[in-house]
Amino acid sequence: MERNKRIIKRGFVLALIFTFIYLIFSLNIFKKDSIMDILLLGKERDRFGIFFTIFITFLLVFFVPLSWFSPLAAFFFGYKGFIYVVIGGTAASILSFIIARIFKSDIINILNKIYYRKERNLDLDEVSIRIEKYGLRYIFFMRSMPFVPFGIANYVSGISSVSIKDYIFGTTLGLIPSQAINSYFYVKAINFGRNPLKALFAALIKGIYVLLIILWQRKSKYNAKE
Repeated sequence: MERNKRIIKRGFVLALIFTFIYLIFSLNIFKKDSIMDILLLGKERDRFGIFFTIFITFLLVFFVPLSWFSPLAAFFFGYKGFIYVVIGGTAASILSFIIARIFKSDIINILNKIYYRKERNLDLDEVSIRIEKYGLRYIFFMRSMPFVPFGIANYVSGISSVSIKDYIFGTTLGLIPSQAINSYFYVKAINFGRNPLKALFAALIKGIYVLLIILWQRKSKYNAKE
């Protein structure tokens, strides 16, 4: 029985890897233009909002950056676009968390290969320790700070001992303010030609938010650089 479980787990992990490879080489998911082309085709569908949410959920599970979808959501849906990003981001974070919790040892190997492809200032073990120590508060902090890629943070949280309740709550609370401000900024930026003053005001709001985040990071006891 135990041997069968190991075989199923390994098979699932291999399926994820092959799906990842397929998405890279066939759909080119790490090129913004390719994603835009797919969404433009999908725009003709009924209930495009549902399609958009499911589509970004799927890509976020495979480490496509969350930041790519904020301007796209603003372009397609206007101010309410952030709702789709928050729902898709939360759904992807839950799926990734569950996958990591079930396939812990295999996911650790995959994460290390992806995360350490380039030099990093922050060790994943340190992130995991802080998640376990501070729980919901650190999840919220991490979602507000761009020091760990969104997809990586999802899987590292799943490997840790944080409860799924704290994880979901911290993720959702962390995503809402940042995505709402992003939505406002990108909508105004898209319409810069019509009203440049409003676009500049939106840029000011976003700048203030970024400044507050930086100050919080420097002063916080959760500071990744401590």
